[in-house]
Amino acid sequence: MHMKSVWALTAVIAALLVIAGGVYLASVSRSGERTGPPFAVSSDAPKPALSADAFPRPPRPVRLLFVGDIMLDRGVRLHVERVAEGAGNPSFSFAKIADYLRSFDLVVANLEGPVSDAGERVGSIYSFRMNPDVVPALVAANIRAVNFANNHVWDYGRQAFEDTLARLSVAGIGYFGAGRNAAEAYAPYVLEREGIKIAFVGFTEFLRQVEATNERSGIAFADPETVRAAIIQARQQADIVIVSFHMGEEYRPEPMERQRTLARLAVDAGADLVVGHHPHVIESHESYRGKEIFYSLGNFVFDQSFSTSTMTAGLLEVDIAGGSIVRTNLRQGTINRNFQPSPPEAFREGGPLPPVAKHGSF
Repeated sequence: MHMKSVWALTAVIAALLVIAGGVYLASVSRSGERTGPPFAVSSDAPKPALSADAFPRPPRPVRLLFVGDIMLDRGVRLHVERVAEGAGNPSFSFAKIADYLRSFDLVVANLEGPVSDAGERVGSIYSFRMNPDVVPALVAANIRAVNFANNHVWDYGRQAFEDTLARLSVAGIGYFGAGRNAAEAYAPYVLEREGIKIAFVGFTEFLRQVEATNERSGIAFADPETVRAAIIQARQQADIVIVSFHMGEEYRPEPMERQRTLARLAVDAGADLVVGHHPHVIESHESYRGKEIFYSLGNFVFDQSFSTSTMTAGLLEVDIAGGSIVRTNLRQGTINRNFQPSPPEAFREGGPLPPVAKHGSF
């Protein structure tokens, strides 16, 4: 190409660039806001909608509440039946705390004695047998699993014991620590919530004479080797294993050495959490190998009005998420003169419970 032609072409291209620049500058408003360069995509153009599945919500935590001893006979029943108080309605015992109980996925308790109208008293003068009409009251209070390995389950003999197991089963209340034979007594009660399998196993250091066998009903006795074997079995069936012990001495604020030995053995065998009862008062708790041990939650519904400590209910809140226990928090409620437990103070005031750190205490 001739040199003059090259220079002419270059001049034309330069002129076009100047014109394009002028067009771009013209697209800027007097306010200084750009209305858009040439060939820009308008900001008003529709954007592709995101599916709700694009950001799936994580599963919510499973919330459990553990409480101590429930005994709905004797003085408790007296207040239920008084016209001016319970007027015969067994749900009276849970009236003050029902909303709090129902705020959890389920409540787990120690059932201190048979629920039956059968059998003859074979226990001491301190023998309990609860009227069968309390079963619907337990369900209404969201108590859906109970430890039945304790020193009062045999107060009215085998007939009342087995009748209780049948009534709980019909009502859909899971039980553990007791059974129609050894296999059932030592087997875990397993439930599933939010895709998480939770196993409960229970033992008592009392009533060795009525330990379940292959041929007869009874309780799960807290023999170390049997405890270890039962926990290992439960570990194979669930993501979370929670062990319940009915052990210790009454009215002691600190656990005995044998309680510590059994509880730590349970953790060594694979327990994620250990919960105790029997002393009728709240005992101290500890962390062992990263797992929490609560030696006694005290009374929940019981007619022991002779001290403040026996009229204080331990309320153990447990959150489970992602296949592990992510929070435990021990609160307390008071038990009034009608033997009705109350919820924690913050709940009674109608506000949300304050946030707490993992493994907090009241």
